[in-house]
Amino acid sequence: MAGPVARTSPRRRRGQRRTIVTDGPHPIDVHVGSRIRLQRIVHGLTQSDLANRVGVSFQSVQKYERGENRVSASRLHEFAQALSVGEQYFFDGITHDAPARRMRMPTASEGRDLQRQLTAVLSIEDRRLRSLIIQLLKVLTELSAGRLETE
Repeated sequence: MAGPVARTSPRRRRGQRRTIVTDGPHPIDVHVGSRIRLQRIVHGLTQSDLANRVGVSFQSVQKYERGENRVSASRLHEFAQALSVGEQYFFDGITHDAPARRMRMPTASEGRDLQRQLTAVLSIEDRRLRSLIIQLLKVLTELSAGRLETE
């Protein structure tokens, strides 16, 4: 008599692979894509600008940012170089305990506002004040995600 059968996802039977059609983009791909988009906005680049730096079409950048296309290791390295970050940056915030949450993508106008606000913060000459503002933003982010203990 055989032992108990391991259960798989209710959507798939044993041996079936995850597909974007039935399962949607993988949460890790969505997370990596959101980090690409965030850095693109921080650097003030359009999708076309980033596409030219990496050597892909702007439509490909759109799909990478939404997690619809997976980013290969070599392409991730190209994005890291184009955006002046380490490859690990794209995985920051992912824990083994919890699945990656889908971050709401800003609209085009929100992206422009975010870029203006970030430029304003980075233009503050007082390093201590600039650091305190960035630290405050981190705390507010953690509070909104429910990761910080409140009294």
